[in-house]
Amino acid sequence: MLIGLTGSFVVFYREIDAALNPALYTPATPEQSVVLSEVIRAAAAADAAPISTILVPDRTWPVWIVIHAHETQRGHYPNRWTTMVDPSNGKVLGRRDYINAFALKVYRLHYTLLLYEWWGRELVGVAGFMLLGLTASGLFLWWPKPGRFWRSISVRRDVSLLRFVFDVHGAAGFWALFVLLGLSVTGIGLVFPDVVRPIVGVLSQPTPDHSPRIAAPPSAGTPLLSPDAIMRRAQEAKPGMAVAMLSPPSEARNTWRVQFRPEGADPAVRTRGAIWLDPWSGAVVHDRTFDAMSLGDRYVAEQLWLHNGATFGLAGRLLVFAAGFAPLALFVSGLIMWLKRRSGR
Repeated sequence: MLIGLTGSFVVFYREIDAALNPALYTPATPEQSVVLSEVIRAAAAADAAPISTILVPDRTWPVWIVIHAHETQRGHYPNRWTTMVDPSNGKVLGRRDYINAFALKVYRLHYTLLLYEWWGRELVGVAGFMLLGLTASGLFLWWPKPGRFWRSISVRRDVSLLRFVFDVHGAAGFWALFVLLGLSVTGIGLVFPDVVRPIVGVLSQPTPDHSPRIAAPPSAGTPLLSPDAIMRRAQEAKPGMAVAMLSPPSEARNTWRVQFRPEGADPAVRTRGAIWLDPWSGAVVHDRTFDAMSLGDRYVAEQLWLHNGATFGLAGRLLVFAAGFAPLALFVSGLIMWLKRRSGR
């Protein structure tokens, strides 16, 4: 129930976050005149911690969002802070603790049960297996006799309370069946990708997703390209795609990672593929966008957007939002039936 209800919230968590914090997400004017290097300078002046990711403005969050990686104890959830920068004038709109903001905390509750240090993510994955089993066993128990299909998926009013509850249980289970199956399968894949890859590989072999490094970087003193030049190289490399996120080089990876989504696509699909760029020459070191992926890689990359319905636009998101309430309906109706049977015994 908890995972289902928080999942419904997470479908629209960015919209909810923007509505709850208008001061952080309201630029002075709609004009976007600030370049990436100015955004980085403004964010660095506000927070000296290393920058891990930069989110490009979109319709939902129409400001630059710079995520800073603060020091984190080993095994603990990453300590991230964000700086919001106005794209029209380069001014800092505010800073905040990213992982403890309300909407993001609900997101973490859904994804890790707020138990990151105690295998919370894995527990959610186990819950995905349980949901898969409950859905399959529920379908088996519900399977109607010939000629009673429509009756078995409808709720009648002129019946006893127990019969009404039984109808609610069967109808809710049937109408949410395929969405719950999809949510459980994609949820398991997000938490346990190594479980899904061999299954996907039966049809199309996915390749390992890695963050490439420049094995032999230029000699010391070779100038790095500016962030603005990296942005231009990324746009030139993938015309027709919009830059969605950028991750500067780090200790673990000496390349720029640039993530894209299709131009004009619903911003609920945050990214669809990425490329890695040489920070000295701007050359594409590795291409993992959709046109360079196998079918298996595409499925693995699309799992998150299938999970929250964004792959199918607003209609898909609303369907997943509604399905998040199904476990609550099934639990309440199932509990009533169980208590009634127990008292009868």
